[in-house]
Amino acid sequence: MDELKYQDYIEGTRKLLEDSKSEKEPYRVQILGREFIVYPNVFSPKYFSDTELFAENIPVKDGEEMLEIGPGTGAISITAIYKGAKRVLAIDINPDAVKNTEANIKLHKLEGKVEVRQGNLFEPLKSDEKFDTIFWNTPFGLIEQEDIPDLEKSVYDPHYKSTEQFIKQAGEHLKNGGRVLVGFSTTLGKLDLLQKFAGEANLTLNLLYEAESKEVHPVKFEIFEASPK
Repeated sequence: MDELKYQDYIEGTRKLLEDSKSEKEPYRVQILGREFIVYPNVFSPKYFSDTELFAENIPVKDGEEMLEIGPGTGAISITAIYKGAKRVLAIDINPDAVKNTEANIKLHKLEGKVEVRQGNLFEPLKSDEKFDTIFWNTPFGLIEQEDIPDLEKSVYDPHYKSTEQFIKQAGEHLKNGGRVLVGFSTTLGKLDLLQKFAGEANLTLNLLYEAESKEVHPVKFEIFEASPK
């Protein structure tokens, strides 16, 4: 068997994304034994395994306030409450994902504990909002094409511009002693770029979690903590 190239992994992701587009009505999935609604045009845990892996393995401290970028269905934000977080704010650029997260907040009766806003990265935040933990399951696929639809933004980051902005700006929205957690895949993503951005922000990436999984091809997923040097 020929060795897989980076483009093979990108195409594997594209296939799963196209498969997910066949879903035209809301449907339900199980994540860690809990039910979640999935809307069309939203990053789907039915097709991508990293949502459940990160939901299960993201470290949550009792009573903390967390910000999640790109919640999709809201499964990780909601799971964080079950794991002990006091409050979670979720921000997604995709309006369908915002509606989807709202639906799951209602399903789990977590109004007042989980809030979702639409916008790009940190733009919807108020100036005084700070968090103990900021997490993003980043879109690891590096592509050149600039103008892509909202659903594609959940898996592709043109020129890694959003990933760079996230790494370099997240610290501005942390409480003292807060932490930045990055959901990543060293199979599907470019770790050297992530490390470059962290270095330019005077941060070190520490591996907290890794797992082997499978999409179209075998892949690895990781959670990194970006810590001050």
